[in-house]
Amino acid sequence: MTATPDEPPPPRPRWQNPAALQSAALALVAAAAAWFLLAQLAAVFRPLLMAALLAYLLLPYHTRLRTQVSGPASLLLLGSATAGVLVVLALAVYASVLGLREELPRLQDRAVDLIHTADAAVSARVPWLTGGPPTGRRPEERLAEQAARLAQPVLNAAADALLEACLVGLYLLFLLMEASRFPDRVRHAYAPERAEEILRVAGQVNAAVVSYLKAKVKSSLVLAVPVGLVLWGFGVRFALLWAVLTFLCNFIPYIGSVVAFTLPTGFAFLQLDFDWQPFAAAGLLLACHVTSASVVEPLILGHAVGLSPLVVLGSLAFWGLLWGIPGMFLAVPLTAVAVIVMEHFAFTRPVARMLGGG
Repeated sequence: MTATPDEPPPPRPRWQNPAALQSAALALVAAAAAWFLLAQLAAVFRPLLMAALLAYLLLPYHTRLRTQVSGPASLLLLGSATAGVLVVLALAVYASVLGLREELPRLQDRAVDLIHTADAAVSARVPWLTGGPPTGRRPEERLAEQAARLAQPVLNAAADALLEACLVGLYLLFLLMEASRFPDRVRHAYAPERAEEILRVAGQVNAAVVSYLKAKVKSSLVLAVPVGLVLWGFGVRFALLWAVLTFLCNFIPYIGSVVAFTLPTGFAFLQLDFDWQPFAAAGLLLACHVTSASVVEPLILGHAVGLSPLVVLGSLAFWGLLWGIPGMFLAVPLTAVAVIVMEHFAFTRPVARMLGGG
């Protein structure tokens, strides 16, 4: 059916609109280019963003100290205190790691005994499950092979983490030095209206990130301290190491809690006698994690981030695939910043409101 001269032509479908197709193609090209650049420049961007998150935590204390002493003295005091705490904690964790390495042969023997016990129990009760042909490899051989396979990647990851920590410290120093000059630089570079808009968006980003980090640090401490005390009370070795691991893993939503519960619980079963003690320790650790997830974090975090759970899972998958475990640490604050920035543009405002948790 054709339109009469008095009637306007029917609108084209959106998929036939050249402008819409061009916009979609440009968006795909921009997304692919951003993914490529973020992956290739991970060694630069990842420590820089880690340093930015630490700067958000330290900047309020730096601002308070500057009212008492000069700027360089404030940086020196704050940097020395932060470095001292981190060095002491790192030495304690490193000592625990060395002790755990010495403990590995005994833990391997313990794991072999548990495997033999489980095989005997299964063979006695359900003989058809173990009636297949033998593989010719004993459990201790399989465990030794797995330990050898995991040792080198763990050492490489530790070396990379040490180098990245040095870069984070260097970036952090410069970020703290430049933070107070940022508003003046923006006002000097842009027109007054545009400068105030940029500073307003930056203020909202700062408030959101600081709120999230402060709340997350508090909730992680509330979880890590009872976990460490429970493990110490049951005589599980390296309780400090597992408490630090719990604190760090709590910054990774959902997945981190599983790792923080599984590793110390498995170690407790390997170290303690196969009696009521490892089961009691596992039950108390599970109670700590459930209480933290259902009571403590909702009370402390509240709506500090404003992201829906599905968006949090998607951001974990995206940044974890891109940057690994450090990307998972950065996933939530980076996504929250992206939502805040998109909220201030009419073109991306509907997407920002869809990503929000409200």
